Amino acid sequence: MNLKPIFVLVIIISLILQLRNCEYGAEHQKVDPKYENAHLTAISAQNLLKEKKPKEALEYYEAARREMEHPNVGADKGEDIYINYGFVMNDIGVIHLSWALYGKELDTERTQIDMANIDPQELQTATQALREAIDFYERWYKHNPNDYERYSKAISESYANLGVALKYAGKTDEAVAAFAQSLLRNPKNGNAERSLTMLEINPKPYIEAGQKEMEKH
Repeated sequence: MNLKPIFVLVIIISLILQLRNCEYGAEHQKVDPKYENAHLTAISAQNLLKEKKPKEALEYYEAARREMEHPNVGADKGEDIYINYGFVMNDIGVIHLSWALYGKELDTERTQIDMANIDPQELQTATQALREAIDFYERWYKHNPNDYERYSKAISESYANLGVALKYAGKTDEAVAAFAQSLLRNPKNGNAERSLTMLEINPKPYIEAGQKEMEKH
């Protein structure tokens, strides 16, 4: 089964832009000294993504994740919740999603993706990482309710990415729900809006719901 070329082009552009420039990623965050090693490691990973070296970047992201999970840091548990853990998990998910769709050579010159050639293990890994990113953002926001802007834009990106993963996993209803959540948190998320349009679903009600949600904050 081949997907519409325009839909594939949208996904290609969205994934590549995320790999190259994450406005809300680790590179742009101030950190507590105990997170410094993990923070610098995550920045190295982002730089490697910009250099189109996803394999090397993933190694650094996994190292950053391990550093955040160290008992002396504990960024993955308790009330000491740190948003960069979510950024790391999102980017890990994006790398695996890209590999699932295009292979580890990232052959993005293709205009179509054959569903039969998608790597199911990479897709599953991507889905798990993106769900973990979303869960972590939710936990972080409970302890940082005054920083809705950073939370909303970060979680919106992960929901949009999750929607893509679910779409290619053949879980259309779940994908639509993820795209709807993305627009609820950030009604300007073009990835989610275009993805719903390509699924022949009107994104306007979800955008309007997101605008009303933004007004509350």
